[in-house]
Amino acid sequence: MAISFPIRAVLPALLCASLLLGGCASQQPEPQPGSPSQQPAKPAESSANLANLRSQANRGDLDSQFQLGSLYFVGKPDKDLKQAEYWWKRAADKGHAMAAVSLAYLYTGRDNPDFGNPPQMLKYLNQSAAGGNPMAQHILGNLYLRGEQGVPQDPNQAKRLFSSACQQNYTASCTALQALP
Repeated sequence: MAISFPIRAVLPALLCASLLLGGCASQQPEPQPGSPSQQPAKPAESSANLANLRSQANRGDLDSQFQLGSLYFVGKPDKDLKQAEYWWKRAADKGHAMAAVSLAYLYTGRDNPDFGNPPQMLKYLNQSAAGGNPMAQHILGNLYLRGEQGVPQDPNQAKRLFSSACQQNYTASCTALQALP
């Protein structure tokens, strides 16, 4: 089964953006020039930060579970797709929309065919879209528009999904709406 272009093109960007945004949101303010804390982070600090993130994830913090899964996905500390799946699934199953769309991407099998699971991909993509994630709505809209990946062709459903994503300022969906007859 061929993977549609939007999933291949958009989800890696989502993962990178969410990691960047997550990292930016949790950063401490920049130290003033000349202050002693201007030295780069030491491995012990990184290890402590990872341990703290893991501890929060184990206590059920959904954002920490999502971030930990994302770190395992990109290889920090080590690339481990089983761990990425584990943490994303814990967060997604409790309603974390970004974890659900990330899990949907993993289940495309694009990074590792062993993880290819179209029914689970659709489950988590639908879950994320229903949770209001505009990227998931756009991707699902494209699947409905084309009738791909086991989704029936339904231009009306595609239009509804594109409209919802466009109302959240998701530019690609606004463009897709304009292109519909």
